[in-house]
Amino acid sequence: MKQLMKRTTAVFLAAAFTTLGTAAALAQELTPAMKDLVAAANKEREIVVTWSSNTLGGPDGAKLFEQRMAKLYGSTVRIKWSPGRSMPEVGNEIAMRYTNGLPSPSDVYYGFSRNMADLLKYDLFVKAPWKDYDPGRLTSDIVEKDSFVKVQTAYTGLAVSNKFAPYIPTSLNDLLKPEWKGKIATTSYGAGFEMLSSKEMWGAEKTIEWAKAFSNQVSGLLRCSDIDRLLSGEFAALVTDCGGTSTMEAIADGAPMTHVITPETAIVSFFYLAVPKNAAHPNAAKMLTVYLLSPEGQKNIGSMRGGMDVHLLPESKTGDRIRKLEAEWGKKFVNADVAWQLGNEEGNKAQRIVKDIITRGK
Repeated sequence: MKQLMKRTTAVFLAAAFTTLGTAAALAQELTPAMKDLVAAANKEREIVVTWSSNTLGGPDGAKLFEQRMAKLYGSTVRIKWSPGRSMPEVGNEIAMRYTNGLPSPSDVYYGFSRNMADLLKYDLFVKAPWKDYDPGRLTSDIVEKDSFVKVQTAYTGLAVSNKFAPYIPTSLNDLLKPEWKGKIATTSYGAGFEMLSSKEMWGAEKTIEWAKAFSNQVSGLLRCSDIDRLLSGEFAALVTDCGGTSTMEAIADGAPMTHVITPETAIVSFFYLAVPKNAAHPNAAKMLTVYLLSPEGQKNIGSMRGGMDVHLLPESKTGDRIRKLEAEWGKKFVNADVAWQLGNEEGNKAQRIVKDIITRGK
């Protein structure tokens, strides 16, 4: 599986350089604010990014972004990628270092909406005139609190093995049927259940009652990246799969899997970029963020991660899927952004209860 992913990344990178063509064909006129930002970034000379090898293409993605910014913006900035721990751990390290007057381990923080909401109380991230850099893209739909920039949409879905599942489920209640017993994995941290427990979805009471029955079906706990254990037949499904990124990557690699979204989970969240106040290279970090929200940057991200771009942008493949499901179900998806997470007290409390129920004894 890992070898297949490496080959896929290599093929993607080769195709990306061929498809993107010359800078003259793709570059758009930069705003005055963006020209000033590029000049300031070039004085900083580099960006340090600390995230996993599966995030934004890892080291291969960093190399591609560096070369494309050079072509499009005249950037001379080098991107230094280093492997990072989990998003909450990196966020906590940024907070610890900021409190102690030390530089951030990453010039750009990549985090989930709930991570951002949790870190908000520390006032860690710079505010920037994002709309001045790219008025048509970095709108209020994309940027929250002048600091948090949506870079990918995350589903609340299920990873299902086409080979080992009894059938492809179409509702969460399907998973309570006898044929699924002992074939389901979940996460030790109850990923996604804070959204299912929200007032916009099932609410706390219904979700907790469902979890009691669901816990009898669960036979193991996985990390969201442990998709190989579904491919081997150890489990037939992962519920939920933490935004769907690992599932979509596996499908893009040719794995016999299906990513399922059910009507009960018609809610999406987001992965964000934010520049820490203690970043060593804040202007270069902002330039990279602007690039990743450009049409080209979003196209690259979508290809790297199986189509997981920002669904709010007009060209988004993820948006096409969501609009199709909305038409089929006759209901709109809820956007669980940072502001939504801050108001989801009921769901967050219920999620902790659900986590204890479904992991007890596992």
